[in-house]
Parts: sequence; structure tokens; C-alpha cells
Amino acid sequence: MNSMDPFRNEARSRDLPEDEVERWLGTVRPCAMLGTAGEAPPGSPVAGRLGGLPPMPEDEPVPRLPFLASVDLAAIPPGATDIPLPKEGTLLFFASTENPWNGREWSRLVYVPVGTPVSERRPGGEYQPPVHPTQDLHLTIEPSLPNRGYETQEFPHAGDLGEVWWETCDEMQTGGTVQMGGYPWVWNADPTTDYDHGPGDWVLLAELGGEDLTEGDLGIIDWVIRRDDLAARRFDQARACFDMT
Repeated sequence: MNSMDPFRNEARSRDLPEDEVERWLGTVRPCAMLGTAGEAPPGSPVAGRLGGLPPMPEDEPVPRLPFLASVDLAAIPPGATDIPLPKEGTLLFFASTENPWNGREWSRLVYVPVGTPVSERRPGGEYQPPVHPTQDLHLTIEPSLPNRGYETQEFPHAGDLGEVWWETCDEMQTGGTVQMGGYPWVWNADPTTDYDHGPGDWVLLAELGGEDLTEGDLGIIDWVIRRDDLAARRFDQARACFDMT
């Protein structure tokens, strides 16, 4: 992962206690960042695809939702994230954020095991969701920290430390359309803690945003899941949350 010195330097300029800064840096989580050719460094391996038609299992209907992206889990090396991703298979992400609060199904996550016969196709029926332009997604492994902090006994300056990450993260991350694992970017509510998902160790599976994938100002979609459900490949237990400024 990239050097965290930009974070240290900014924290030092704010006179934050160095021992607390180092403890905060000890909570860094690795994440797999998937960006387009304009976002990822040259030569980064392809690990997914943005847009196009979804490669759906042939025995399943295509969701009547915009297809956002696919991620090839075999292309994400062990240790690239802090979550127990399957070693192979493909994740397909669908969502429409035009009105995700109207009570209708607005998102869908599909896990396609390796070897499953698939075909790229549109959903049946008269309504056809928009098709986003196809682009390869390239992999980088990057650090992740919270952009919002809540003061605790261990981290009395957590709010300031979150602001430091907000200010400096662009110097340590290339950014990307899809983030696998790590901490979510929080505009208003943390999708792992601020929703009533039920008990369990909820973790960020994936965060998608940019490239005109979402409505609203700087809208992002977070898929969260219990860690044990992810390890058992129970992707039907994932939950999607939408946030924007």
C-alpha cells in the first residue's frame, strides 16, 4: 500500500498527539480499488467491468434494474482487502437510485460461481433499464480509513483524525468507481453501523459511485454484509444503502 506520510504530516500540522495518530493508523484497512483507465495507474490489471450488458446465469432472469458493474473475484489477490471474499466467481451489481426510498426493490447483488453458464442479455419485458458504457475496471490495492470519527477514550481526537483523512486521502488513494472492503465513505450515515440491519459484524462489501452511475450529488451505493455471511457466500443477506451530499 501507499505511504501514509501525507496523513502524518497533516496531522502534525494540526498538533494532534503523535501516539494517537499512530494508533489511528493502526486501524488502516486494505481495500481493492477498481478504477477506469483514467483513474487507475498504467499497467494495473483488469479485475472487473463497468456497464454493458450483465453476464447473467442462463437459468436466472435479468433484474429490471440498471447494471452497474461486475467484479472478477479471482483477480483480487488474498490480503487485498480486510474481508473474506471468495477466491473465485463474479459479483454483479444492479441498482437504480432515482428513488431508493419508495419501498420498491431498487438494488440487486448477484453472485455467479465459477463455471456457471452465463450470457450477456437484457431483461425481458417492455421496460428496459439504461445501459451504461462499457469500460474495464483496473485493480489497485490501497489503504482505507474513516472519513468521519467519533470520539472515544482511545481516540479523543477521532473527529479531527477523520478530517485529516478527508483532506489527504487523494494523496494516498488513486480512487475508483468500485471499492471492495475497507471503510465506507460517509456523507451522512455509516452503512455498517447507522442502519438497523440487525445484529452481527457488518462489513463493507462494496462501494460504487461516480461515472454517472447514481443520481444526486456525489451519490454512492454501499453493499454491506455480515462477515460470517460473506465467508459462507450467503450474498442474499447483503443490504444496499444509498448516500449523497
